[in-house]
Amino acid sequence: MQPLQRTALRSARKFRSQIQSQPRRFASGGHGGHNQHPTNESLGAGFYITLAALPASFALYKFTRQSTEDQPFFTRYIRDTYNQYADKWARRNDMHTQMVEAAAGDRVLFLNESAQANRRVELRFPEQFNIGSPFNVPAGHGGGNLDQVIAKYEKESFEENERKLQQLRENNVPCEKPFEPLAKSPPAPPPGA
Repeated sequence: MQPLQRTALRSARKFRSQIQSQPRRFASGGHGGHNQHPTNESLGAGFYITLAALPASFALYKFTRQSTEDQPFFTRYIRDTYNQYADKWARRNDMHTQMVEAAAGDRVLFLNESAQANRRVELRFPEQFNIGSPFNVPAGHGGGNLDQVIAKYEKESFEENERKLQQLRENNVPCEKPFEPLAKSPPAPPPGA
């Protein structure tokens, strides 16, 4: 308990000495006595320049106007300066529109070409051509000869089955092979090495 009391007393003495050593502040900011007289201050050059600029700008506005229907000089200057930008932007927008239309035309062309190139559809079984209601076939459209189509798909099926039989003979069926990871990791070092 004694050490805490000594520490508290020591810090209280330091705090008390800091409070007593602060300088005294006075509320008044005046220098000298009470006998000061007010002085007249001028408005300054800035006030007079601003006051003179107003009628001068109005006179300049009226002077630059040639006739009653003509626009003022500054209006004409601004209009002439920014009209070239309007023409430039119009040309730029027109070129942009033409480029977008050309790109859209190219895209349509390429999409149509690729659609024509991929019109061949693989069928799982040739009888798919004959599925459907016989009553929905318009006159003259039914009964086509599908022998060539059937022969083509039978040949593709026969080749695929031969390939599968060859894999079975060689014991090389992909789904029966053991799993091989993509990245081979080195074997773990033996313990104590």
